[in-house]
Amino acid sequence: MTGIVHEEKRKYTNTEGAAYHLPHDDEERWRLSLQSNLFLRTYDNKVLHAPVELKDEDWVLETGSGTGIWLEDLAKQTPTKPQYIGTDIVSLLFPEPATLPSNMKFEIQSVLRLPPDWTNKFTIVHQRLLIAGLRTHEWEQATKEMYRVLKPGGWVQLLELDIWTSGPALAKHRELLYRHSDRQGTMWRNIAKCMPDFLKQSGFVNLHQDVRKTPLGVWAGRDGIDARDNVLSLLRGLKTPILKGGGYGVVESESEYDGLVAEIQEEIDHTPGSEAVWSMFWAQKPEECV
Repeated sequence: MTGIVHEEKRKYTNTEGAAYHLPHDDEERWRLSLQSNLFLRTYDNKVLHAPVELKDEDWVLETGSGTGIWLEDLAKQTPTKPQYIGTDIVSLLFPEPATLPSNMKFEIQSVLRLPPDWTNKFTIVHQRLLIAGLRTHEWEQATKEMYRVLKPGGWVQLLELDIWTSGPALAKHRELLYRHSDRQGTMWRNIAKCMPDFLKQSGFVNLHQDVRKTPLGVWAGRDGIDARDNVLSLLRGLKTPILKGGGYGVVESESEYDGLVAEIQEEIDHTPGSEAVWSMFWAQKPEECV
């Protein structure tokens, strides 16, 4: 399929072989902060949901950490001083090292190939919303890597999107995104449904799933506005990858894509019941494991 000519305004990763198709720029930094604060309110203002009480000697890993806001929020809620490591395939969104406490650092690593000497090292591994970055076979590899680097008895905590719903405009874009995802090999259609199997196949036990919903649209007040703005910013960030894919028979020009996003905003704001559904998972590496 021939790509659609358009004005490319965003900065995307150029990491060879990576499937990630969201930007790494200041606008994305803003969206990730908005999204993180929304998740805090949605999930009872708790950062860590896995049943872990962190001690000074513990190690915490976040993969796909982006801006690092989850680790920074966790440090604020943790009275002890464990060692925090955040990783991502690019460093463009990492916080400035000078702003970090001495027990926190960020480095370029892929969850698909974590360092060999991290085996059995971490008490908790966290990751959220790699729905845009991992292909189906890579999810299997990623959960096995998280299992490997956890110490026996340690926990993984993951958060992923299930679906967002409103009316026909959002449904049209969802189909557009699913077609793009199918071409890329990523799992926008069903990652939340498949995650329990990935975790169990990797050896995890004591699996828990916590499904929450956030309203979309001005009709729902602050949470609805923030959730709407998060979705709209996400859709704008997906424009270049989708247009490079040729529009997948759903849109035929940049102006048509922009018009669809504008239509979605109008629809969400005037459709009570519009919502996003999220699934948080936490699971344990057995105390005694081979």
